[in-house]
Amino acid sequence: MPPLKYPILIFTLLFCACAADFGKDFHFQTGDLIFQVGNSSALNEAITEVTWGESNIHYTHVGIVLVENDTVFVLEATPPEVCKTPLDTFLLRSAKVAEKPVVAVGRLKQEYHETIPHAIVFAKKLLGKPYDYIYSPDNEAYYCSELVTLAFSDSDNIPIFETVKMNFRDADGNLPTYWIEHFEKFNATIPENRPGSNPCDLSKSDKIEIVYRYDE
Repeated sequence: MPPLKYPILIFTLLFCACAADFGKDFHFQTGDLIFQVGNSSALNEAITEVTWGESNIHYTHVGIVLVENDTVFVLEATPPEVCKTPLDTFLLRSAKVAEKPVVAVGRLKQEYHETIPHAIVFAKKLLGKPYDYIYSPDNEAYYCSELVTLAFSDSDNIPIFETVKMNFRDADGNLPTYWIEHFEKFNATIPENRPGSNPCDLSKSDKIEIVYRYDE
């Protein structure tokens, strides 16, 4: 998922399940967005340098919740490909605070619930597609927030989540060495200021409400 700059039911949900890790009174719904601060890695640290989300949390990843037969999965774009991941596996990749995974759940506001069926079908069709390591909108690969922004669109096929200008610079305006070396490895140009998305800005979207946080 690329780092970016600046923040940006008529349909009844078919599935609902309880996840013990989130407390006995919380129930996931198909179409929820799940935001994650990933375990320490060079990539995650590079992302946290240049983005911050709701409650000033540096989310590094986002996926779409799918509940099937009372089992919770996450449709996500994560190296090496778009995949359907059991929730427990997803949570194991999270950073922990007081033994709790650093995640938050965003739920679409009522007026956007009708976009969920299309989003699920869209994301499922992309299962197995490669992860987009260069954060380009012009290839057949996908990064995490790109999958989300492309999946959710209205009846006119217009995405409900706005794009933002991609930013790979830290708070001082410097380009971290990680990103220079990353794009050199793929022989690609850094897409600074190109339209894109990132988990942090999605977490602050006015299209969703954060309905659960890891520390509740």
